Amino acid sequence: MKIGRPGLGRADSHLALEEAASVVRSYAPGVVPELLQTAGYAHAVAAIARPASTAQVQQQVELLMRRQHLLDSPAPPKLWAVIEEAVLRRPFGGTEVWRDQLDHLARMARRDNVTVQIVPDHVGGPAISTVPFTIYRFERPDVGDIVHLHHATGAQFLDDRIDLDAYHVIWDRFSVHAMPPEYTGELLTALTARRPATALPSAPVQRV
Repeated sequence: MKIGRPGLGRADSHLALEEAASVVRSYAPGVVPELLQTAGYAHAVAAIARPASTAQVQQQVELLMRRQHLLDSPAPPKLWAVIEEAVLRRPFGGTEVWRDQLDHLARMARRDNVTVQIVPDHVGGPAISTVPFTIYRFERPDVGDIVHLHHATGAQFLDDRIDLDAYHVIWDRFSVHAMPPEYTGELLTALTARRPATALPSAPVQRV
């Protein structure tokens, strides 16, 4: 990403991008996108994905909750999230946390500035992209789209035309293969009425 683009603050901070964006499109394979996570869900995911001390995990969750205040601002960005159906059956943090997360998604999906599409199991989100990414669009005509990729070792920002075109095509595939957003609430209600997926018992580790 180019340093010093107008209105974006620090080039290495996706927080600055979120604050400047007018549209945020987000996909995260395996989990609910961060801006739609509850505190309990975020805590459970962080404890698994990024093992750290309890205090560090709590700091990560508190930062995320502050980031989400952006959606309640007087002029919030439009958030468009794509979520795998399998993710919605995965009970991170236990049944209560899982149900709270589905309820929260249903409430957020009813907002005028939030669109949630669910990718059905027979499509499979990772078949389209195995990498979590967010596309930021800005109201200023002199600032082009930016793609934020999140890796295990850090973040990457893409603004070259070839990269942008590739991720726009990926997003188009998601929007076509995912269920229309008007079905999201109905599906979430149906999933909440079911029992969450349960983990298989762990097998003993055999050392060789």
